[in-house]
Amino acid sequence: MTIYRMPVGFGPSLGPRQGPDGRRFNGEHSRATVLTVEYLTDADAMAALLPPGFTPAPEPVVSVNVHYNHSLAWLAGRAYNYIEVLFRSTFEGERDRVEGNFVAVMWESLADPIIAGREEVGHPKLFADIPDPAVTAQGTTFEASWFGYRFCTVRFDGLSLPPWPADREERALAEPPATGLAGLPRLNHKYIPNSADLTLPDVSYVVMMPAGLYEHRVLDSWKGSGSVEFREARWEDLPTMANIATAMARLPVREWRGASMVRTLRAFNDLRDVMRVVS
Repeated sequence: MTIYRMPVGFGPSLGPRQGPDGRRFNGEHSRATVLTVEYLTDADAMAALLPPGFTPAPEPVVSVNVHYNHSLAWLAGRAYNYIEVLFRSTFEGERDRVEGNFVAVMWESLADPIIAGREEVGHPKLFADIPDPAVTAQGTTFEASWFGYRFCTVRFDGLSLPPWPADREERALAEPPATGLAGLPRLNHKYIPNSADLTLPDVSYVVMMPAGLYEHRVLDSWKGSGSVEFREARWEDLPTMANIATAMARLPVREWRGASMVRTLRAFNDLRDVMRVVS
């Protein structure tokens, strides 16, 4: 199977699902630090941000994940960071019913995974500056901004993130995929507008990534408390995503559900096994 993206005139595209000469990167390990803050929100407020066919879970939990990635094979060893927002929800169509996490929005610090992820897998990816974390004795803080306008801050109280534990890599044991970074199915709403009539879609359907896609070796973990702060924005502040930042800022926090961190050697999965969900 050969994958093409625009511009197609130069031949098959290079990216996470296809390398030089059709090479696949499945099974190659990268270093990943994943930090999560969860909170309970209002079901009606979450429902207003979900696409048709989705309903909030009985406990409408929001998960904000920060991914701090290194040594990615498909980027020839380079790194990038991203922040994603997941809504615990259920999709129910005429044939398929899936309980899992709806991926509401992702901000990434590099254009290459944004382009490939949006076009090929339907991830709702946007660009933001997400530098490496600020680490103090009091905790670890990540920020996302665009042209200097900070719109998201994620704090992990009491976690003084140490340097990467390279000395633990050789003795780390593999764990079952279902216990790791994708313990629930993930659902995207893939949407691409029609160029001749931008009010209509060329593509509009739900994509599911099954649970347990990634094999991983845990090197370090932590549980504690944390918080997320989204900042409302004017159009002048964030011309292409002020509505998103503002909607997240206005989503109520009913109860903080704790924070966690895990450092893993993660075996890459190119997500070619994603499924289209029938609505």
